[in-house]
Amino acid sequence: MVIKIGEFATCTDLSKDTIRYYEKMGLLHPEIKNKHREYNEDHIEIISTILKLKQCGFSLQEIKMLFEWSQNTDENDELTEAEIQNVQQLKILFQNKYKQMIQRENEIKQIKQVLLRADHKMEQLLEKNRG
Repeated sequence: MVIKIGEFATCTDLSKDTIRYYEKMGLLHPEIKNKHREYNEDHIEIISTILKLKQCGFSLQEIKMLFEWSQNTDENDELTEAEIQNVQQLKILFQNKYKQMIQRENEIKQIKQVLLRADHKMEQLLEKNRG
């Protein structure tokens, strides 16, 4: 399935400007044929991943670093000292993001418990007042 930017914008719920910005940043790489961008299911999956990472607190720059690192890295590579330092910094960044996500997850669990207790109390109140 190949789609043009207008249809791609509709199915991803993003504006054409946002899509072009993601391209400019190097997050998306559509094929360009006859001066028209062509997108496919892989691009939809990339957008979905970007949006999920943004929801988890990643900046677009961090998402770009993650994409670049995962696409351009071979675990058999011999790294220079500068590359080792870069990987160590990325590792710390991603570990911190992971810790933030665990913290958010715990906060969501607490909120879910509050909502469940409130729902239970409301249900009891409604049951009591039905009869």
